[in-house]
Amino acid sequence: MHEFDFIQQRLNRRTFLRTSIGGASLGLCMASLAEDPKRSFHGVVGITTGGGVGEQRRRGELKLLDLPKYVRNELGMTVIDLNTRWIKSSAPRDLMKVRDIATAVGCQFSNLKVNHKFGELYSHNPKEQQAALTAAQRLIDAAHILGTRWIRFTIRASEAKSPKAHRQLAEYAKPKGIQLLIENGSRQKDPRAVASTVKAIGVNVAPCPDTGNWADSTRMEGLRQTFPGAASCDFKVYELNADRSHPKYDLKQCFDIGWQAGFRGPWIIEHMKPTTSGFAKDTVYIREMLAGWIKTASKK
Repeated sequence: MHEFDFIQQRLNRRTFLRTSIGGASLGLCMASLAEDPKRSFHGVVGITTGGGVGEQRRRGELKLLDLPKYVRNELGMTVIDLNTRWIKSSAPRDLMKVRDIATAVGCQFSNLKVNHKFGELYSHNPKEQQAALTAAQRLIDAAHILGTRWIRFTIRASEAKSPKAHRQLAEYAKPKGIQLLIENGSRQKDPRAVASTVKAIGVNVAPCPDTGNWADSTRMEGLRQTFPGAASCDFKVYELNADRSHPKYDLKQCFDIGWQAGFRGPWIIEHMKPTTSGFAKDTVYIREMLAGWIKTASKK
């Protein structure tokens, strides 16, 4: 069973409220989450839990309960874009424990990326499709407990023209104060891939540009088409040269395109360095580089 398998656990609403935390106390907790004012992410630089951070998880060097402290103390950041591969228990009180630990060190989860298989939202089998939809809704419930502002589900090109299931999820998430994000995954040669999918979903959805998920020939035009209306940005950085230059593509140009489109944050670093050696130092450098660009651009 996958470490975050909502389908097999069948966490329906009745089970959700019957958890050992107690239905009444959980209900109050959920209400308080919904009422919490959410601070602005303008000018904020955060970190994803993919890339080099994800590699540390895979090697057993970093676990979820230690993640917020690592992000705060080693990387000097407080905003964490979490993916579901980190989560071993979907029990509400376990998710609340994670959120409480993050809060205690001054961190906040901004987004929940659904990076595991939970079913086929567009299956031709009605029972399979409904099971997947229910599982996806429980993931939105999990994002709500964690206190995220956004949730990201992947979508195939074949599904993007008529994204009925994603529209249903966007509608389910809206009263919980959570918005769907759309990234560019496999459609790396179509600069309008994200914008057209957002338009097709049409409700409670926003783009999330990823600076890396494009063909080299399409990247900058893809970003120009994707940044307008964006809620968050995966600022993907591959390995740096010894002089800290970035040979794969022009990071400053990516930033400038976003800024000119009116995007102000959060800029979520996804540093793809595969080894632990030098990872934190390089990530702090990237953080400071972005902070400097933000400061300079804000004065213009």
